[in-house]
Parts: sequence; structure tokens; C-alpha cells
Amino acid sequence: MEFKLYKTSGFLGTNTYVFKKERIYVVDPGFGIGRYLGDIPVCVLLTHGHYDHIAGLTELNVEKVYISKEDKKMLYDPNENFSHLFGTTFIYEKDAEDIDVFFETIKVPGHTLGSRIIIFEDLIFTGDTVFCNTVGRSDLGGSKKLMNEAIKRLNDVFLKLNKNMFILPGHEKVCKISDLFKINPFFKNGNY
Repeated sequence: MEFKLYKTSGFLGTNTYVFKKERIYVVDPGFGIGRYLGDIPVCVLLTHGHYDHIAGLTELNVEKVYISKEDKKMLYDPNENFSHLFGTTFIYEKDAEDIDVFFETIKVPGHTLGSRIIIFEDLIFTGDTVFCNTVGRSDLGGSKKLMNEAIKRLNDVFLKLNKNMFILPGHEKVCKISDLFKINPFFKNGNY
């Protein structure tokens, strides 16, 4: 499946992904994504609820939004989504669906308590939990203990997946699972 990567949210460099499978999906829409998609109807998948990953929601013609039930409150509370740290107040006006009900996800509390990895065919959207060369922070509404547990679980999970599947993180570069086990010190126990 093909995907397109857009760098959004200004200096934060959020990776916003767009792919088509019967409909158009947008993963983690940072601000600025609207200039690329215009008024095309889209479904939005959110790996977590931090401001830099949800700020573009209001720029899109959103049919449905999917997020974990734990992070759903972040859509409606600037203190939870940390938009106040950027001198703005972000509140999403529409309802959201539970992503776990409709899509293949892996619960990875740590970066946020409701962080999810979303698997869509050969694409693995890791949000801010796993980057190609490191893992995410846990000090913005998350838990270091839960992050450590999630990374240990993911080592086993990723070893069982096809090594050519794409790791699509919330920032920085894209890689394949085989690359992850070569360059990420948190995943060097693999046999790839």
C-alpha cells in the first residue's frame, strides 16, 4: 500500500501520513495539513492526543476521527493536549470513535496513557512511541514505567512481523522493521 508523508506542525516536524484504501485516511494531522488535502473527505486515525498530532483536525473535511478511549479527552482539553504550551487553546468540536474497535492496534501506554500503534496492512504507525533510532519521551502525560514495559513487548511483536513492513513514526525518518533492529538501541535484541 502506498502512503504519502507530509511534515506538519511547523518546527515540531510532525509526520502526517495519508493513504488510500477505499477511502482516504490521515494519520496524526498536524497543523498545516489542510493546504495539501483541501476539502477532500477523510477519516482520521490518531496514535495519541498531543497537540502536534491533532492540530490539523480543524483544517480537514473529517468524516470520522478514531482515537483510544484513554486519550479521547485530549481532543477536548487544552491542558491535556498541551496546546496551551504553544500559546493556543485547541478544542475539537466533534465526537470521536474508539480506534481499538475499528482498527488493528497495539496498546502502548507510555508516551501518553492511551498511545496506540496502528497496523494497516504493511504499514505500522508508531506515533511517538517508537522512532527508527530511539523511543519516545514519557514526561508529557505518560509513564516511564509503562513505556519500558511497552518497548519490551514490542521487541517480541516486531520480531514476529514481516521484516519489510514500514515503521512510520510521528517524527523523524521512516524505516523498515529490519532497519529498526539494526539502528535502534532499544530493539537490538532482534535476529534481523
